Parts: sequence; structure tokens; C-alpha cells
Amino acid sequence: MPSIFSGIFMRRLGFFCCLALLSAKPPANAAPPVEKPRLVVLIVIDQFPHHYLTKFEDLFGAGGFKRVMYDGAWMADATYSHLHASTSPGHSVIASGTYGYKTGLIANSWYDRTLNRRRRSLEDPEHLILGMKPNPTGRASTRELVGSSLADELRMATRLRGKAIAVTAKDYSAMISAGKLGTPYWYEAGLGRFTSSSFFMKELPAWVNRFNERKIPDASFGKQWTRLLPQTLYDERMGPDNGVGEEDNRKTGVTFPHTITGGETQPGTGFYNAYKHTPWGNDLVLEFARQAIVEEMLGTDNIPDLLIVGLSSNDYAGHDYGPDSHEVMDITIRTDRQLEAFFAFLDKQTGLKNTLIVLTSDHGVAPLPERIEQYGIQAGRVGAEPLMRRVETALDTLYGEDRWALYLTDTGLYLDYAAIKRRNLRHDEVERVAGAALAADSSIAGVFTRTQIVNGNLPDTPLAKAAIHSFHPDHSGDVIPIARPYYLILDEYSTTDVGTSHGQPHEYDVHVPVLFYGSAIQPGRYTHPIDIADIAPTICHLLGISMPSRRDGRIISEVIR
Repeated sequence: MPSIFSGIFMRRLGFFCCLALLSAKPPANAAPPVEKPRLVVLIVIDQFPHHYLTKFEDLFGAGGFKRVMYDGAWMADATYSHLHASTSPGHSVIASGTYGYKTGLIANSWYDRTLNRRRRSLEDPEHLILGMKPNPTGRASTRELVGSSLADELRMATRLRGKAIAVTAKDYSAMISAGKLGTPYWYEAGLGRFTSSSFFMKELPAWVNRFNERKIPDASFGKQWTRLLPQTLYDERMGPDNGVGEEDNRKTGVTFPHTITGGETQPGTGFYNAYKHTPWGNDLVLEFARQAIVEEMLGTDNIPDLLIVGLSSNDYAGHDYGPDSHEVMDITIRTDRQLEAFFAFLDKQTGLKNTLIVLTSDHGVAPLPERIEQYGIQAGRVGAEPLMRRVETALDTLYGEDRWALYLTDTGLYLDYAAIKRRNLRHDEVERVAGAALAADSSIAGVFTRTQIVNGNLPDTPLAKAAIHSFHPDHSGDVIPIARPYYLILDEYSTTDVGTSHGQPHEYDVHVPVLFYGSAIQPGRYTHPIDIADIAPTICHLLGISMPSRRDGRIISEVIR
């Protein structure tokens, strides 16, 4: 049995060992700790598939995309693992590292059984858009979102001293990026100026009003959007300018040059909307971002700040003309030049050594179906009406005539529960019959049912994982269809013969750029898979703050020095 003296000796030995460990110096070859960034600039280019980086790489300058591609960490296989690749869920995953099955934000809109109508994300009748009454979209706050975001965690970690500002040309992308505690601003075409919501502030700051008084968009009224480079380069890479399926969405024509008036004789809502469909919309957002950096003194002290910049004009142009158009090529090259100028400004204003830059996109885009068909590949557009007829016919034939479905959209087929109850049927059986009817259409690759997802009766596949990430019991339908590649289904572009869209779990919709640049980043081109949900946790780690409360993503430790 050890004596009392041996016990005292061992305790003292342990005490002195702890002292030695505490006073020990790091190894001589240990890398010095990397300082935390003073400013994080998160750039989200709306509708920007990953392959644009390689397709136009040789046309980029040295200081724009190439700066972050070659001198930063280029994640070449970054994808979303959800079904509905669109703006709202895309920005939410970027901002929170969390998918819609937790946040509730599964798509840009969904059918609401309590309202008996399709509703947009972020609807909030208790708040207003500053300077606008009534609010035509109903979007006014992030109150409905469950959990915290990157902006929220930064604000809480710094006791509200660190600033988190989001700037875009879309109301919902700005608000989602700002979370609940950040500050969103967006260019509102209905006003012709930047604004925000009463959920976030009572009135606009004086500097924002001064910026709006400059009326920058008005100076472009009647001007022409022309190609930046010689037309022969566009013809060689993209084919003819007047490609089949392109849309004259804002009365500017489908070929260069585009005269921007919006069909008006002086600046008004039509012109301001058309303006957003040009590269000038990105110029405006970046100019506002510069002003925000200066006026809010972002990145000037040791309390970190966050600036999220959404470049929305790429999305508008992509919808109008398609990814293989002269216009998309031109706006992509111009985005490169715009970023080069913005990065130079950041270097001068805050110092790139003090700045972490992260660049990504909220979703990609599907090629114009008419263009794909020219190559002999099956493609097309199918709206809700013929698919609903299939479902109603199948259920009428099996169970008798009734109103079986309330609504059909990209988030699913919403069955009429009253009809199922009246006939004393099982939900899973009705789902199965309705799903088989949908899957019989040539535009549908397959379906997931509510019962399958709720009961966990799914195969272990990436597509099933995406279905889980996109299912919310209060917002999702009962049968969720997946389009065949190159088909546009169940949205505004599926019932026309022009323009294109996104929103499916296919490569062209979910594979987007992820680029990290900063002193804490190990440069290189990384080809292993990552999830877009990994962005927010990685930024939080580099800032030394808590992760978003319900995050799905991980820290991308392999890119950190």
C-alpha cells in the first residue's frame, strides 16, 4: 500500500509537469499562427455553374477570377445536395451551412395548405419594404427561417460590434444572406433605388440615401449593351447570336446590341427591371458595396466584419438568353473585369492580407431545351397541367372520380387529404398511384413520396440524400417529381418556348464554384468532393466563432494553412 508521502510526491510531480507543459515553447519549425481576417467578403454570383470558370478561363484577366482560382483554394467538385436548386435555398445553404429540411427554406416558393395558395419564401405581412407600400412580393423578413446563419453568429460573437452587411439586386437573396441580425440592402426596381425592410431597420442610413440620390441607373437609360470583345470570339464559342429559344424578356431584343429602355420613354419601373438584366446591374451592386465598406468602416479594426455581395444580373441574363448565348459569355467576362476592379479596391481600402474572399454561386442553369434538341438529345418543357391530368386520370380510374390533387409544383404534388379521407384510403397507396402516373411521363426521371421520406425507406444514394435535405413536412408535397436531364418542368419556363431555368438536382444545376482566398488559405486546386454547406462552417472556424446552430456542413480543413 503506497504511503502518504508517495502520494504527496506524485501530486507535486504532476503539478510541476503541468507547469512545464504550460511554459513549454512551440517547436522551432512550427508555423506561426495565422491572424484572423478583419473582413470576410463572400461573393455569390447568381446562376453561375462551375464550368464557366474553365470555359472562359483564357479570356479572364489576371486580377479577377484568376486571382482567386490560382492564388487561392479552388474546390473543383463542389455541389449542393438538395433537389430544388434555386435562389432561396441556395443562398440559405451558403449563409447557414444548413439545408431546407431544417430551415424550412426548401425552394423559392411552395404550396401552403393553410393559405390554400402558392406562397413565396420570406413572406411576412407584418413588415414592409422601406419606401414601398404595398409590397408586391410579400417578402419582408427572415422571421420564418429556423436556426442561425453566419451573419447571426458573427454578430452574436462580437456582441453586435462586428457588422454583417448583404448587398444584392434581389430582396430575398439579400435578406437570407443577412440572417436575422445582419443588415440587408437590395436594388428594388419598383423604386429605382436601394432599400431594405422594416424587420431590419426603421429607416435607411443617411449614406444609403445619399447613394440613391446619385441615380446611377438613370445615366444608362437608352444606352446600348454591346460586346466587350470581338464578335468572332463569341461566334466561335457560342454559335450564332440569335440562338433558338432565347427570350426578349425586357424589350431589348435577343441579339446585340441591346438598347436598354424597358420599353419606356424615360426611367421607370420597366427600365429599372431591364437594367438589372445587364452587366450594369452588377456594376451598381459593386459600387454600393464599395460605399458600404467606406461608410461602415468595414475591416478597419480587430473586430471582424462580414460583407456578402450578390451579383444577380448573371441570373437574369441566363434566364433570358441561356448559358450558351453571346450575352452570358459577355456578362461572364465582364464579371471578371468587375471583380478585378473590386479586388483592387479591397486591397487599397482594407488590404487583401486582412481579407478573406470566398466566391461561389447559389445554383447553375439548364441549357435551353430547344438547343439541346438540335444535338439529338431528348429535352423539352412540360408544365403542371398535363402532369396533373395524368394523376387525376389514374386516381379516378382506380378509386372513382374526385378532386385528388390541390396543386402541383416543383416542391411536389399536394394531394387533397379530404378526398383520401372520404374514400377511407391509405395515404401511402394514393401516393404510390399518383407517383406512378407522374413517372410514366417522358419528362419525369422518378419520384419520391412523403411516406418514403418520413419512414426512411430510401436507398443510400446521393439523390435520396438530396430528397431528404429538401423535404420539410409543412412545406413539401406528397409526391416529389424529379425531371429528366434537360427537361424544364413545373415552373414559368416550362409553359413557354423561350428562356431557361434551374431547380433540379442535375450536374448543370448543382455543381458551382467554391473559391477561398486569403492569408489563412493554402492555395491549390482541390478535386475531391465538398458540399456547399461546408462554406459557412469553414468561415466560422477561420473567424474563431460558433458554427450556425443547425449546420450540416463541415470545416474544409484541407484548405487551411
